[in-house]
Amino acid sequence: MSLDLSSYRSIQTNLFVKMVVPGYQTLTFSDYHKEYDIDGTTYQGLGELLSITDTTDELRASVKDITIAISGIPSGNVAEILDNKIKGSSITITRGFFNPDTGALLAISGNPAGKFYGVVSNYDISDDLTMGAGEGSITITLTATSVVELLNNKISGRRTNAADFPNGDMDRVSALAKSNFNFGAPV
Repeated sequence: MSLDLSSYRSIQTNLFVKMVVPGYQTLTFSDYHKEYDIDGTTYQGLGELLSITDTTDELRASVKDITIAISGIPSGNVAEILDNKIKGSSITITRGFFNPDTGALLAISGNPAGKFYGVVSNYDISDDLTMGAGEGSITITLTATSVVELLNNKISGRRTNAADFPNGDMDRVSALAKSNFNFGAPV
């Protein structure tokens, strides 16, 4: 689904992230400057403290990873991050299109639009301390893998262990393995 933005002179875009951490909770945050509610879900406005790598618009779904960095995390929350299974958490990123003058979400079909669906494949926690000033900040960087990549890596098929075929069907495999089949040939 494509959004028709041709009638707008200028727009403001913001990204909204929903991260479901198994056994913990659903985290919702955005690069919007304040809390914002979309379809009954409140997204915490992180503003400049949130950065998400750019993506390219492609006709087909992409297998590229995306990186989400959250800065300014209080040091007391690091243990909470480490105590939960962040790897494997599902991530959904949507893009909202806003009127830059009013700050209101544009009333067009499909807004906000889906941008990325994936799973956290890795994370990194780093701290930046200013010696002597007693100041510092902690940044968590999440690397998310697209669901397209996960589907590409999926292995499917049928097992061919003899124990899986109790009727003796596997006994015919060795005879068929060296056979030459001429499909489509006259009988």
